[in-house]
Amino acid sequence: MRQSLEETDNSRTTDGRLARGEATRERVLDAAERCFAADGFEAVSIRQIAREAEVTLGVVGFHGGSKEELFKTVLARRSTTLDDLRTAALAELHTRGDFTIRDLVDAYLTPYLDIASRGDPQWRAYAELIARVASTDHYVPQIRDLYDPTARLYIAEIQRLRPGASAEALATVLTLTVASMLSIVASRARIVGLSETATCDEPMDYRKILIDFCTGGIETALSSV
Repeated sequence: MRQSLEETDNSRTTDGRLARGEATRERVLDAAERCFAADGFEAVSIRQIAREAEVTLGVVGFHGGSKEELFKTVLARRSTTLDDLRTAALAELHTRGDFTIRDLVDAYLTPYLDIASRGDPQWRAYAELIARVASTDHYVPQIRDLYDPTARLYIAEIQRLRPGASAEALATVLTLTVASMLSIVASRARIVGLSETATCDEPMDYRKILIDFCTGGIETALSSV
């Protein structure tokens, strides 16, 4: 019995350390995400991330590795969540049977709009980071492996509906669709300024108009093929 109690105590101690370690790791990743979103990869230092996370430089290195490794991890943890949701949405369309380009646009965009509308500031930071990353060719190698597999699944479905479309046209319409989504998630301030009216608070409030806009663009762009 004594040995069993000791084993239980050791197990609890180990579990507690693991939980604290995981919490610290998430704090480091969250801080890195905010810093990269605000200032860009090149301008951010490990010291800045440590200060933002309120940990030592050694803790950042232990949980994140080099700045390049930390950057990749920050991108990957969000992309995994989105990929799972988008893959599940596509599987649901297949289960349902016939679907349209609008259905595909909805399945691709809505998971991100939904998550971004939950009030989590980290997803807002991620949106700003991805908008920054997507605006330059410099980061293509870092994001290709993360986002291309799922994107290609959706491109293949659009091509099945528009079999005459070229690979370039298909890649272009999806890229423009993603850019529109990122713009809405990252900030709605420009809409407020141009309309001179109060605007909806959350990205999901723009779901219908965004899907209509992107679907119309895709269908028009591919209509001549």
